[in-house]
Amino acid sequence: MRNGATDTLPPPLRVHRAGETSILAEYPDTAAVLAAAAAVRALSPAHLLELVPAERTLLLHGAAPRDVRELADLLSQLPRSAREDSGGGEASIGIVYDGEDLEEVAELLGMSKDVLISAHSGATWTVAFGGFAPGFPYLVADDPHEASGPPWEVPRRAEPRTSVPAGAVGLASRYCGIYPRPSPGGWQLIGRSDAPLFDVHREPPALLSPGTRVRFTPQRAASRPTAATAAALARAAREAAAVPARLGLHRGAGPGTNSRPALEILSPGPLTLIEDAGRPGRASIGVSRSGAFDRGALQRANRAVGNPSGAAALEILMGPLALRSVAPTVVAVSGAHAPVRIGRGDDEVGDVELPADASRERALALDPGDRIEVGPAADGLRLVLAVRGGITQVRRQDPADDELLEVLGARSRDTLSDLGPDPLQAGDLLVVGAERGLDAVPAAVVPAGTAPDGPGGADAPEGTASSEDVPSGADPEHPASAGLRTEDAVRIPVLIGPRAELLGDDAVDALLGTDWTVRPDSDRVGVRLDGPAMPVPSGAASVPSEPMLPGAVQVPPSGLPVVFGPDHPTTGGYPVIAVVTRTGLDRLAQAGPGTRLRFVTTDGDGTRWSPPARR
Repeated sequence: MRNGATDTLPPPLRVHRAGETSILAEYPDTAAVLAAAAAVRALSPAHLLELVPAERTLLLHGAAPRDVRELADLLSQLPRSAREDSGGGEASIGIVYDGEDLEEVAELLGMSKDVLISAHSGATWTVAFGGFAPGFPYLVADDPHEASGPPWEVPRRAEPRTSVPAGAVGLASRYCGIYPRPSPGGWQLIGRSDAPLFDVHREPPALLSPGTRVRFTPQRAASRPTAATAAALARAAREAAAVPARLGLHRGAGPGTNSRPALEILSPGPLTLIEDAGRPGRASIGVSRSGAFDRGALQRANRAVGNPSGAAALEILMGPLALRSVAPTVVAVSGAHAPVRIGRGDDEVGDVELPADASRERALALDPGDRIEVGPAADGLRLVLAVRGGITQVRRQDPADDELLEVLGARSRDTLSDLGPDPLQAGDLLVVGAERGLDAVPAAVVPAGTAPDGPGGADAPEGTASSEDVPSGADPEHPASAGLRTEDAVRIPVLIGPRAELLGDDAVDALLGTDWTVRPDSDRVGVRLDGPAMPVPSGAASVPSEPMLPGAVQVPPSGLPVVFGPDHPTTGGYPVIAVVTRTGLDRLAQAGPGTRLRFVTTDGDGTRWSPPARR
């Protein structure tokens, strides 16, 4: 129903602050969420970085803390979009109804297999939101008989499958979904489709975006290729996709770029990835921002070699990483404390050994034939190595595996979504871009552990650093101690919410009053914590799928929190009690297994933000 002469949408039921720069708005149903998302998208606010719809909530991620109230005001007086009725278009998806769980699902719904197929293909489905994996759509059926409701309440499998094939169509709860790639999953499988759900070379990359209306078209089963045939087809596709990369690498990557091979990987250490500032703006189709975990370290290392602050660099887990220079180049190391050793190729020039305290954020010149070893980390977990010009390409030992690094506008490896360049291996050759004519910035200008460029630094749009984050007397050169430790526990600043009220004050007190320990199974997807279980009230252990963001502190039924990292899933079903600040995420990136953490509120008293009053 139209909302009077002003033709505005009804305001959200509630608005919660979600971290430094985001709000989470609650709506009565999925249709209201999609209408609000369409209206915001039509307005295209200048400072809006992410717009993520989910089942009953809408996440708006702004560029700066000051945008929070402006975004809440926008939702309270949101003009109805002219595009609302058309939604996200329509799509027809071919399906072969031969899923392993088809007969069991029919029994669960009290119908025959043929009736189930007819009902499923006769319904009109709408993409409510994306998540789980890039291109994975959560589809809900339109209800032609509102009184009875659609018959799609199907429980997940008691034991999830370790691998669900790409294209599998499944049901769970009241949703229908299509797996875009092989992955574990607990949905009930009723069929399969060969629709190209996600393609990084297409714009938009996701075939089905929120608001798209979908009809399933039954198809006859075709013979499936043998494993050998499927492998051959996959190999041919990979080689075809690698042709542009090989041409670029072996012919100089195009006129005027001045790209050149710079460093050869001799030993990658436990894990070395290429990361940059990430790929924001894709969360609604299941693609997280990703990017460097310790973004402050990325900025400082890049500035030390004269790069733009978000240029692609190496993120090294612990080390040691060993490289050989194949051309004159300049590198710098930031992040964890680690020694750097340079073995000169020229015998007349002495080798260089820099201890951990002296190696960080120094511009280090390398000549052809020089070998450099970084690490192992003496304190902290992740090292960042920047190369003047920024890393643009990787030449692999097998030319078919050569990679152009940029995927969806970024050169970052997303370990959850399997996007971006593969982890580096011995023999890989790093190609760097043209120098930008910038000078290296002395490390003394930007002490480690503080925000660069004054309050909030160059990353101020993602949240400012306050003076309480770096108290006097802290060691400014120590990534894991500069204003971080209280009685040997690393202080991680958070903002309480958006779901703290659901969990209650006892849970908030437990979060802030416990020294948590980082578990060994932590990674870039999430930092898992051990400690006394937090109290989880009955009924608060799960919520309808909601948008997630880096730093979200989820509380599962176990009561042991998980903090999402840069490669987090874009939606989740556990309540978020707090969100770690940008400064806190940099600190968390350096917290290895066994590190003790203490969450602290940024204002010191746990004050919670309230939305503006409705007009």
